[in-house]
Amino acid sequence: MTFKRCRALSALVCALGVLSGCATIYEGKYAFNDGWRKARVEEVGTASALRGTALSDCRNTATPEQLETGSFALLSYADFGHLRRRIVALPAHTRFEAGDATYVKLRSCSGDVMPQAH
Repeated sequence: MTFKRCRALSALVCALGVLSGCATIYEGKYAFNDGWRKARVEEVGTASALRGTALSDCRNTATPEQLETGSFALLSYADFGHLRRRIVALPAHTRFEAGDATYVKLRSCSGDVMPQAH
């Protein structure tokens, strides 16, 4: 392979790497462009029992029934190099504990939290 051809191939591989970084799809179904982010559970509990705070808090838009009977989680995630925290309602059919790796759909308070596959 000539030097010129090798350099062109290297440039192509680098370009494809950059482009694929813009279209991240976690586990083939949680697209970054759709608002999904990798997150870590810091705390789980009822709406009134959570001690942590976050700038984004889905308890503010929860129904009275959700606040009374639902489970909530304080999640942390990276946002362009900054650590962010968000309190979200958890889906009824899932169980999360502190330290669990999850996906969370930002700007959604509809229980869009899914466990990451290990």
